[in-house]
Amino acid sequence: MIRVLIADEHELVRLGFCTLVESRPGIELIGHTDSFEDLKSQAQKLQPDVILLDFNLIEGNIVNRIPDLLAVCPNGKILVFTAIEDSELHLLALRLGALGIFAKKKLSAETLIKAITCVYGGEVWVNRSTTALLLQNFNEITVSEYSDTKAAGTLTATKSDKLNALTKREADVACLAAQGMSAKNIAKKLFISEKTVRNQLTAIYNKLGVASQLELALQASSLGIAIDQPGL
Repeated sequence: MIRVLIADEHELVRLGFCTLVESRPGIELIGHTDSFEDLKSQAQKLQPDVILLDFNLIEGNIVNRIPDLLAVCPNGKILVFTAIEDSELHLLALRLGALGIFAKKKLSAETLIKAITCVYGGEVWVNRSTTALLLQNFNEITVSEYSDTKAAGTLTATKSDKLNALTKREADVACLAAQGMSAKNIAKKLFISEKTVRNQLTAIYNKLGVASQLELALQASSLGIAIDQPGL
């Protein structure tokens, strides 16, 4: 049973999501709110599996408070739904710990249920419209960040140098993670423990200079990661 907590400032939208979630077998609605502070309190008390979260609650835009939410509910998976088409904001949410994000205007009942199930399993969910926005601006965002880093004197390795820094096992894990596979499924495929996969992902992100699985997937080609490696 997937336990879901919902937060949206618009009552009609929130109740619509609640009705949809409650009607699906295998998913349990455990609470809903329009306030971040109440959401944080409920999350700490109820420890939901998935938090369905709008960027805008009654306190305003709460994207920068995603880490606060994860601090009190570390095992919760955050799935953001939004009407805001801002790729930098979407990317920021993912960097801060959200595991999925989708646009409200593209939402269907089946899409929502698939997204909830996906992030519950530890996989990244980004729908086509959001992916297009991210890909459209990702190169500009990345160049800006690398320029800032270089100006600070800390950029010392090229992308190929970074890839070469990975061990053979890390390269295999990176390849599968870039395909969107969860840590659990990577562990099964490579016959190693899930804990080992998570530790290796942390090392991979540090070596490649990415902050999340989504960034790894988006930069796979430019980093030289062969997503369709034979034998994987």
